[in-house]
Amino acid sequence: MSDNRQTLSEFERIVRGKAAGKTMVALIVDSPWLPGYAGANTLDFYFDVRIWLDAHRKVADDLPGVAFVPGSWVEFGMAAEPSGWGVPIQWMQDSPCAVHRYPGTLDGLLEIDVPNPEADGLMPAILRRYETAGPALAKAQLSPRMAACRGPLAIASHLLGVTEFLMATQMEADKCLALLDKVTQLCINWLQRQLARMTEPIGVLVLDDVVGMMSPADMEKFALPHLRRIFESFGDLIHIYHNDTPNANMLSGLATIGMDVFNFSHEVDIARARADLGPDVVLMGNIPPLDVLVRGTTDDVRKATRQLLDKADRYGPILISPGGGVSPGTPIENLKAMAEVVND
Repeated sequence: MSDNRQTLSEFERIVRGKAAGKTMVALIVDSPWLPGYAGANTLDFYFDVRIWLDAHRKVADDLPGVAFVPGSWVEFGMAAEPSGWGVPIQWMQDSPCAVHRYPGTLDGLLEIDVPNPEADGLMPAILRRYETAGPALAKAQLSPRMAACRGPLAIASHLLGVTEFLMATQMEADKCLALLDKVTQLCINWLQRQLARMTEPIGVLVLDDVVGMMSPADMEKFALPHLRRIFESFGDLIHIYHNDTPNANMLSGLATIGMDVFNFSHEVDIARARADLGPDVVLMGNIPPLDVLVRGTTDDVRKATRQLLDKADRYGPILISPGGGVSPGTPIENLKAMAEVVND
């Protein structure tokens, strides 16, 4: 049985200490990858708590010493937060559910109250899973200690459509800002309600790739203030931000949002990331998730991991990870190879 508590303590020491001389593997694993790895139907993974628990136990046993971010994550693809607004959800047997855009207008969204995580959409079911699975997770030493949410722009894009949202930022800026205020409040409320179900929480994870699709000026107007507001609401916890959009021009802006850990694209040069973000952000990345971790051999993975480790003295602190989450089809043998190199 993997000692998750000890692993997360090491993760916390590295992040809070900005320890350039230490590293470990940290992975975002969720429903695009876990059901296939566990040999499970995706719907069964979502709704059969035994299969969900077994998948998390299995990956923890297969990858000892790896920090899972957020760990024992109850998620339904991208659907949790948009479901609070009543968006249609399409369920599939062999892949994460699809979220269809809100069946109304931007004006209609502005008339709706901020969804209540305790009552609206899929969020109450997720909170209940944390409650009911808590004893089994504790017995397996897998109690979740980080809360997660999609970021404000990602949620708004699922409500309106990515293209439609980005166009609206130019055509109806004030309305977009009003919507983002409401969505940001949902993010804060949602993270708080998850944390209330956890003992000894250490962090929050925000995932928002849409920020990287904006110009620096639009980021400053529409994205950065809302990300700052979220992280400022959780001052004592570790702030983890995921954005694997391959846009290095966003880095200097992201340096201002209050993140402690940045999970970023393998297409963004690690030297550029360190230069633009400064010395205090722990970089989480950035081994190519498809060309190396999905399609490569274990030797390819070991070589890429050693090359990244060689950069750690210059560009640390670094957590070794894919340039994003673990992609569907990633062989467990490749993740084991990455972990073995780092652990050795």
